[in-house]
Amino acid sequence: MEKIYLSILFLGCVILPISPAIANILFLTFSGIVIIHAFVVKEFPNKKDWLNLLVLPSFFFLWMLIGMLFSSYKKEAFRLIEISIPFLTFSLAYIFASKSLKQKAPVYIKKGFIVGVSSSILYLGVMLLIRFYNADNESLLNIFSHTYTYYNFTFPINTHPTYYTVWILCANYFVFQSKTLRTPIKVGLLLLFCFGIIFSMSRVGVLLYGIQIFVSFFFLSKTAKIIYALCTLLVIFTGIYLYKYHLRNMYLLQRLSIELAWDTNPENTESEINNRVADDSRTARWLAIWETIKKKPISGYGVGSERTILDKTYSTNDLNISLERKYNTHNLYLFYMLEQGIIGLFLFLSYFFINLVLAIKRKDFFVFSFIVGIMIVFMFENYLYRSMGYLTVALLLTFMRTTSKK
Repeated sequence: MEKIYLSILFLGCVILPISPAIANILFLTFSGIVIIHAFVVKEFPNKKDWLNLLVLPSFFFLWMLIGMLFSSYKKEAFRLIEISIPFLTFSLAYIFASKSLKQKAPVYIKKGFIVGVSSSILYLGVMLLIRFYNADNESLLNIFSHTYTYYNFTFPINTHPTYYTVWILCANYFVFQSKTLRTPIKVGLLLLFCFGIIFSMSRVGVLLYGIQIFVSFFFLSKTAKIIYALCTLLVIFTGIYLYKYHLRNMYLLQRLSIELAWDTNPENTESEINNRVADDSRTARWLAIWETIKKKPISGYGVGSERTILDKTYSTNDLNISLERKYNTHNLYLFYMLEQGIIGLFLFLSYFFINLVLAIKRKDFFVFSFIVGIMIVFMFENYLYRSMGYLTVALLLTFMRTTSKK
């Protein structure tokens, strides 16, 4: 029976990068079967396990549920509760799961992520080459242009580049740490994931990938460290040469230079950058949101208030494009301060701080690094409130936890 549960979990992880909606159904099925089986065999969590619901992702479901009771935005708050259901179901499944299931689940999750991410990158790569070939481009370097990268790279699977990058980084970690994969397969997968990172072109994704590569140095053997250092120098000098003489206009470099500079200038509203459609810079939006937060800094405007309050904020500050496109805060810290003030931000940070401390005590390097990584992503995306994000967090902060201190 346990094999069936794990197979469903594995399949959900494989499908996640391609269709979060289908993956959600599989994950809900997995969680439901685990809980029902526990009732059938009459194996229930003890009091300590129930208390763990406060440090598992279920915390967010309970938080939103309580917040709705005090909110003036009942309909919108209820929508946040619906979004938070996977946080609750995965957490309940975790405390009801047998010790054996908890120990085996990480293996299936890792394999599922590796298969799902690598398969999706191969598919996206094939689609990319077909579109590039059909366009009859004059130069091969055009493949690095905006036409074939960022959203235009991930659109065949309708996935946001930053969220997709998080999955790649997780799979990258799993492959690097694998003790069963042969070296040629490892190298091939790592190169494939590098390809995915480059063409996804998420700025925060590239930053986290750079951090991941840097940290990996300390886990290598002495010989591997020498090879690593030589390869790093080769990449740096090659990059400088190509940038100076050939790839100055490569879109990835523009994403990290002129587009980044544009996005950090609050004066850029309803303006164009890099021949793309007109937009408002994130800094312009963030400053306007901050001024709104300052009017109700302690308790905020209430759970579910984001959309209504942002519409008013954008309208007041003449951020017409942001208003038209219904942009969210694109910053989860601002989101909690807007809806629940300093109190909400404190609860939000406390949750992750506690889990970081617990991960250190368990010597759980994956959970620790995952939390640090997504907390950086939180600076630029409302990661917990899109299916691509909340499913990933609900899954990895439950069944990827080590069950005891190592």
